[in-house]
Amino acid sequence: MNEFDFIELLRPLAGKSGLGLNDDAALLKPSPGKDLVLSKDTMVEGVHFPNGRIGGDFAERLLRTALSDLAAKGARPIGYLLSVAWPKGTDPKFMAGFVKGLREAQDSFDCPLMGGDTTSTEGPLVASATVIGEVPSGEMVLRSGARVGDDVWFTGALGRAENGLALIQGQDIQLSADEKLACEEAYLRPEPRFLFRKALRHYATAAADISDGLSVDALHIATASQMRLHLEAKYLIGAEFGDDYELLFTASPQDKKALEEAAKKIGLRLTRCGQVSEGEGIWVNGAPIAPKGYSHGF
Repeated sequence: MNEFDFIELLRPLAGKSGLGLNDDAALLKPSPGKDLVLSKDTMVEGVHFPNGRIGGDFAERLLRTALSDLAAKGARPIGYLLSVAWPKGTDPKFMAGFVKGLREAQDSFDCPLMGGDTTSTEGPLVASATVIGEVPSGEMVLRSGARVGDDVWFTGALGRAENGLALIQGQDIQLSADEKLACEEAYLRPEPRFLFRKALRHYATAAADISDGLSVDALHIATASQMRLHLEAKYLIGAEFGDDYELLFTASPQDKKALEEAAKKIGLRLTRCGQVSEGEGIWVNGAPIAPKGYSHGF
């Protein structure tokens, strides 16, 4: 299969802004009263995903993890650009599976393909998704707005993605059948928290998604906000692997009840895990810690 054959597989995924993939660019007009929000994620076979699993699971995970960044900004997805470098000699069935995975993910979030690029490589599969969303003008949730006295919260359950990766690699973990399934889904198909975006925009003072580990992503907020985040030690257990793609955010204690009610309406678990103070860095049990999580080495 050559690049033009692969583009033919992708063509049905293209939305109106993608011009049917018949041009070398996309055309996009922001809705009145909206700001555009853009983010980009890249995955490499053998680094972000086990070697050899380069079909639908890889594609779903790629798009879902990229969309998580939009969810953390309180944005609604409107489309994405795709770049793929396929290893030479790749079996076409993997390419077809990859496109199927993209379709399933983009249909779940009404986020059509707008364009991109394809090429070949002597190395492993490398793919990136540039996601585009929109948010009411001036309402994007930044990392830099945390204030003294704010509570620190996270959504969902942390640690499942680590177990999920272990399970798909064939490791034996003592969990119930239901929990094993939940862990595999958490790793393969993380759920961007778009249903919580209105509450996030209304109440959060700062936010990030948890991709690198709880303490590392808390440090991102602390650094951007020039504040200190105090985390409760019990929530760090099993939460330093990363890849959970839950939301981490700060909010005024006055909004605690409203946040809990908003989360309850959509069946979302919400956990208060710390507080914001003056200072810098991440503190646990009254002392600074060196955040642990995933970081690419160069």
